[in-house]
Amino acid sequence: MNPMIWVLVGAILGWLASVELGSTRPQTVGLNLGAGVTGALLAGWVLSMPFGFDALRSEEFSLPGCLEAAFGAIVLVAIVNLGRLTRVP
Repeated sequence: MNPMIWVLVGAILGWLASVELGSTRPQTVGLNLGAGVTGALLAGWVLSMPFGFDALRSEEFSLPGCLEAAFGAIVLVAIVNLGRLTRVP
């Protein structure tokens, strides 16, 4: 259950980043969605291990899992957009 929530949290945060940056190109929106989902999945998987929380096998909703996913999505979306915005045309 938690990995599906991680994907949902990452997709929502990626979409919100596109809205906030005023992106209208489908490639940019897709890039932000992909970065959000990837960051959420990576953070949810990596951060749940050191804290002893077995989020992958958990059948119930967990707030710590959502916060970890949100953290990972925000970090990866920020990195991708900083790299994209600082390119010289």
